[in-house]
Amino acid sequence: MLCQYHIILIMDITSWNNDEIMRLVMAKGHITQKTLLQDLKNKTGQDIPQSTFSCKIRRNALKLSEFQEICSLLGYTITIHQNQK
Repeated sequence: MLCQYHIILIMDITSWNNDEIMRLVMAKGHITQKTLLQDLKNKTGQDIPQSTFSCKIRRNALKLSEFQEICSLLGYTITIHQNQK
């Protein structure tokens, strides 16, 4: 009998900046920034220079739509959970 287990990792990232979040997502996805940008180009046709992407992350200027596309590409979903009061 084959049993499949899924591990769900829940982290509170509400106080993190773009750089911290992207480093986590790329590390968990085992992907470099260069490869990620190439994959985005192949999927969306959007060509983002690595220096531009790095600056956006450092300035905390990554758009939600860009983050959503990256998460989708790496197989992640974004879930919003309301804290209990």
